[in-house]
Amino acid sequence: MKKFVRVLLGTLAVIVAFVLVIVAVRFVNGLRYPTPPELAGNPQDPSIYPLDQPGLSIERVEGHYLNGYHLTPDAPERSGLVVVWGGSEGGPDYARGVQLAGQGYEVLSLFYFGQPHQPELLTEVPLEFFDEVLAWRATHAPEGPLTVLGTSKGAELALALQERYAEIDHVVVYTPTQYVWAGLDYARDASSWTWRGEPVPYVSFSHASGGTNFSMFLALLLNTPIHLRQTYVTAPEGDPDAAAAALIRLRSGLPVLAFAGTDDAMWPADDAVRALTEQSPDVEVHVLPGAGHLFGSNDGYAAGLALGGTRDANERAKAESDRILLERLSDWHPAA
Repeated sequence: MKKFVRVLLGTLAVIVAFVLVIVAVRFVNGLRYPTPPELAGNPQDPSIYPLDQPGLSIERVEGHYLNGYHLTPDAPERSGLVVVWGGSEGGPDYARGVQLAGQGYEVLSLFYFGQPHQPELLTEVPLEFFDEVLAWRATHAPEGPLTVLGTSKGAELALALQERYAEIDHVVVYTPTQYVWAGLDYARDASSWTWRGEPVPYVSFSHASGGTNFSMFLALLLNTPIHLRQTYVTAPEGDPDAAAAALIRLRSGLPVLAFAGTDDAMWPADDAVRALTEQSPDVEVHVLPGAGHLFGSNDGYAAGLALGGTRDANERAKAESDRILLERLSDWHPAA
């Protein structure tokens, strides 16, 4: 009996020591990987977006599904309209909207989930909401070309829309994918998008390799940023038929400008943009060295996720992609 008690106490001591080590590691990693201030806040909260911007008139736009901001330069210089979307964080890419409007472009900066009359989560978002965008454009925007711009999941959205809407004249995608993916409601396996009431074919995360799940568990346990790239690499390999059905197809003759980084830790956007060039000679690709999933002032992680890249490389990628973007937009949208 005494031997049993000693063994039991020894086992409990080992367990307690293990738990204390894990707690200490999680605490230290929490200090090592804080969410950068520039990425803090709830991006789905409209109150965080300041409407008072020098040289711009900005109004909140709320329709049946339509939700976001209309940004008009006080002295418009370019014809047409640019529509922008953010990524899976749920924001409207408002900073980019302000940036482009400051360059003379009329901009619609939109939420596509998480607002009234929209899905709460990024799952089964109805692509036909773009009908309302086109109706709004007909009565509120100047005549001219229509460019859509999306980042990450917003890039997936922009590419899914170009398949279905010939009204889109140009597409810009930052760190995109070549597939339609499962939505981000982890309580059920469903497509990110629907079209006329039917789910768009998608790649399920359930097809990813078992090793990726263990890596995610370990990262959660130790409070380190989760690297999702291998999930997105191995899932199409796990079900080639689903991947073939979910492949995004480009319209012939559609100009597409695509950006990616060589160190994207979120998903293989660098592979995706190269795959897009195999579909069409009208895709212009820029794979920026050392950059991660999110260009700009970040250290390669946010909100528990590994994004990749260093701050210097991500800032260089932002400056270079901005330069190229503005050059192409000036070609696509003639002076008003």
